[in-house]
Amino acid sequence: MQRATKDILYFEIGHDNKPTLEVDPGEEFEVETQMNAGPWLDTHPGGEMLRRKIVGGNPSSGCVYVRGAENGQVLSVTIGTIKLAGTGFTRFGGSTGAMPGYLGSTAIGEQSRVVAIRDNTILWDDRLTLDAKPMIGYVGVAPEKERYHNGWGGYWGGNFDIQEICPGATVHLPVNVPGALLHIGDMHAIQGDGEICGAGGIETEGVVRVSCALSSRQPGMDYPRVENETHIIAMGMARPAEDAFRSALSNLITWMEESYGFTRGDAYLLLGQVMEARCTQFVNPTYTYIAKIAKKYLLM
Repeated sequence: MQRATKDILYFEIGHDNKPTLEVDPGEEFEVETQMNAGPWLDTHPGGEMLRRKIVGGNPSSGCVYVRGAENGQVLSVTIGTIKLAGTGFTRFGGSTGAMPGYLGSTAIGEQSRVVAIRDNTILWDDRLTLDAKPMIGYVGVAPEKERYHNGWGGYWGGNFDIQEICPGATVHLPVNVPGALLHIGDMHAIQGDGEICGAGGIETEGVVRVSCALSSRQPGMDYPRVENETHIIAMGMARPAEDAFRSALSNLITWMEESYGFTRGDAYLLLGQVMEARCTQFVNPTYTYIAKIAKKYLLM
């Protein structure tokens, strides 16, 4: 099985990033991810070398050239197994924008914690353990012309920080350039809604197994989507947060119209009863909202 290693890392996504791996649609392959720089480097034997290597946030591996991918198609990336490393960390730098000003850095200050991860369990301290819920924070394909640092997310994908991007999920991405140029990174062992610490959740690294498929793009499919066995999940990334919510809602309605035969009015009324929505991260340059509906309601 082919593997994209973390020997070459990208801190920006763009059409001129050079692929390190080429795969066929339907082929399973693995991607090694690199943990963000943080306090774990203080005791790592290769810490100084890694500090020189990890020169930006959310390093991504790849990029992966998918044979046959062309502008106007959709690249569907299915997440298989995620194997976590044995170390992770979380850090609050004193201000992320999530904390009200009167409870800002003067009240909390900088905080960090390095944790061990054993058998899919996070050893928080000598009393508390957390069940790991592995996820991939960054999944993107190259924009047509622009370059974006890996803190951003948008129509190309990028820094979603959506907990549902986990084993069994499929991320649908509009293809903008030949080969798509898939980038993957920012693995978390767990993450609470809002990602209020800024650095995680528990930031970690590991190996994720993925496969890709190609399909034609529907006219209204101009933004990434996620689905799993039980739900379809639309997203919006914007500031202020209410714009991210509106974008996610609009994208979900469009999906229901084009793929499931709803009228816009019927979709809106049904979502008023059964939609699930939340802010998955409130710290990046653009906030992420998701809006989802259970597939059991999508009767054709």
